Amino acid sequence: MKRHVARLAVVSAALGWFAVAVTAVPSSARAQSDDEQPVPVPQADEYADTDPSALTDFRPTLDPHGTWVDDPTYGTAWTPSQDEVGADFVPYDTAGQWDYVDGDWSWVSDYDWGWVCFHYGRWLYANGVWLWIPGRAYSPAWVDWRMTNDEPTYLGWAPATPTWGWSGGSAVRLVLHTYQPWSFASAGGLFGPGLSTRILTGPAARSVAMNSQPYVHTRPPPPGRVVSSPVMHGPSPTLLGIDVTRIPHPPQGVREYRARQLGHPSTAVPLGARPPTPHVFRASPARTGSGSGMPSRGGVARGRR
Repeated sequence: MKRHVARLAVVSAALGWFAVAVTAVPSSARAQSDDEQPVPVPQADEYADTDPSALTDFRPTLDPHGTWVDDPTYGTAWTPSQDEVGADFVPYDTAGQWDYVDGDWSWVSDYDWGWVCFHYGRWLYANGVWLWIPGRAYSPAWVDWRMTNDEPTYLGWAPATPTWGWSGGSAVRLVLHTYQPWSFASAGGLFGPGLSTRILTGPAARSVAMNSQPYVHTRPPPPGRVVSSPVMHGPSPTLLGIDVTRIPHPPQGVREYRARQLGHPSTAVPLGARPPTPHVFRASPARTGSGSGMPSRGGVARGRR
């Protein structure tokens, strides 16, 4: 099986995709039982990703812009309306741009609902559509990173693969063999409006993808603190040769501010969100699956909305 997955990784890399096998349980969910793992309320002012409030707190924002589905493999999920995003929609690619604030890469979306789905939950491609898997932990961007060592330096990113789905209102563990659509941009083209016109995808990203390495930098938690979900921090712009004082920052509107507020119970609950609750993270062998198919992506840098 490992040999088969490795072969998929090589073939799909030619299209800017990589096969990813995920067999993971969030650190806060590890407990005595493999079948039912209790998840306590995080000690810090935050939510666990698998907190059931992920299924309800964001519905007022998402309902007008897409459809909730009950996928046979991934459970409760949301998919955006194609009338809004178009047939070539790709998360963290279409209609948005990067910012770098407080030491983190933050995706600033142009969509009215983007403050939810690019700061909470995870994306995967299945059965011809992009599915958003609800999650309750906040991050400036839930993406994995790759970068090249040669000049010019390219930075790549792709939606982080979910390790859970939802069944009957509870989070269940997923074991996935899926694909990630990697987007690459040169260091000089990462910031500013019109990012989608500067992104390399598809065959055009082949040489970049094959000569890149994963970038993993997770900041250790403060002493005595266990975080509920790992946050994937990208490389410092200075590592890419970018002067941070010259980064053009997009406006941080009310939606981005609200996204950060809802990540902390102390500010989320007064806004009407549910408080974090102890819950159970369940194993579900029946929900082992694979992201099906790969969306068609152009072979050159291209423009989007």
